[in-house]
Amino acid sequence: MSSTDTLASLKTEWGKYDQAHVFKFADNLTEEQLSALLKQVNEIDVADVDRIYKATTKAEVQNLRSSFHHEIKPFTNVTKFADATKEQRDKWETLGMGLLADNKVGVLLLAGGQASRLGCLFPKGMYDLGLPSKKSLYQLQVERAVKLQTLAAQRHRKATAAIMWYIMTSPATHKDTVDHFQANNYFGQPASHFFFFNQHMQPCVTPSGRILLESSSSIAVAPNGNGGLYKAMHASGALADMQRKGIEYICQYCVDNALIRVADPVFLGFMHDNRADCAAKVIPKAYPEEPVGVMALVDGAPSVIEYSEIEPHLRNMRDDTGQLVYNYSHICINNFTRQFLQDMVQHLSDLPYHIAKKKIPSANEQGVKTPPSSENGWKLEMFIFDAFCYSKKMVAFECLREEEFSPLKNASGAGKDCPETCLADICRLHTKYIVKAGGTILEEKGEAAFKPTLVEISPHLSYAGENLESHVKDKSFTAPVYIQ
Repeated sequence: MSSTDTLASLKTEWGKYDQAHVFKFADNLTEEQLSALLKQVNEIDVADVDRIYKATTKAEVQNLRSSFHHEIKPFTNVTKFADATKEQRDKWETLGMGLLADNKVGVLLLAGGQASRLGCLFPKGMYDLGLPSKKSLYQLQVERAVKLQTLAAQRHRKATAAIMWYIMTSPATHKDTVDHFQANNYFGQPASHFFFFNQHMQPCVTPSGRILLESSSSIAVAPNGNGGLYKAMHASGALADMQRKGIEYICQYCVDNALIRVADPVFLGFMHDNRADCAAKVIPKAYPEEPVGVMALVDGAPSVIEYSEIEPHLRNMRDDTGQLVYNYSHICINNFTRQFLQDMVQHLSDLPYHIAKKKIPSANEQGVKTPPSSENGWKLEMFIFDAFCYSKKMVAFECLREEEFSPLKNASGAGKDCPETCLADICRLHTKYIVKAGGTILEEKGEAAFKPTLVEISPHLSYAGENLESHVKDKSFTAPVYIQ
């Protein structure tokens, strides 16, 4: 079939869904431009775009996602790490280390974000926070897992242990991410331990449902949200690879969490001990209006209510002790059984999309890409927690914010969730580890440091503050400190 016939056929097909306008500039395109447009068009299921738009706008118009339309109850299947006994923590750690030593654990890293808010065009995982080692987020995180492999093997008297990595990128970050790992020799790990795959892209639409053209020869698309991982794992073969390698538990997190405890054995053991197929780490809300989603039971099933969708009376509700009833913030650190992820394949078309109203660069009347002055379109996204309702048993684990959660979201100088706060949080935690192990941190003048300064412990030396005594006890260190 000639390109002319192909174009005519596509115009007819897309016209059924009132989307033939994407070809409005086709007659004036070069052969190369037309080929690029047709390639992109052929990768898009226009009927599915129409279905998603209609379902999403129905929910939006009827406000179906508001907590007002559902039976909302607190999610109570939560264990607080701070309340657990030493015996419980030791038991969970031993169970988790056993799973790691038996090579039954994989890491699922969500790494699709660029560092554009930070003034950079490369993947956020390549960002250097300014630690003495100058390591990127990717390197810090992989090295934490490498140390954990060693600890697990030693604990259970195995020669080695291996954690498999499944890294979901976006088209904007895929090549740079893969190149970064290759250039750094996979941070000392075999290349076979890493499986890179792309999340899917979703066409951007106007509020009336018309697909936006980015230019005369391209459609405006955006990543389909972190909930797109379920489809992407299946389509890419990642799920099949997990099964081939005998992986039973998957530890998921987002690349921008500077304090992430990769494949936390205590969290793994806690989940395994509870025979759960889905588990989430949570932290208490800092204040009622904090813009975070909270764990809840929605119509009897585990879920997360977005801060924009919870009714004010529920958001501010307190129990007899004065604590917020809906207090467990979901921080996108989750564990899944492989079986749960495989079962999700049959529910892919049931996962809802959410509307993100954005300023989306689009083609003007001449087909030239033009930045808008106001919100002109929607990005349609899925959320990872919309799968929780399919869990047969879900548990949550309350961790300590100051030890496990420091997101990198904003540009330098923002004062919150930015490079400076992430750097300070790591240094503060590592100072705590050193002091607990009997060491002292001094400022350049030799006085005890009141505020965290540059203090870093290499992940190769310690995963989470363990085994430091022989290196720091009864010793004083002058900042900047790098213990390796």
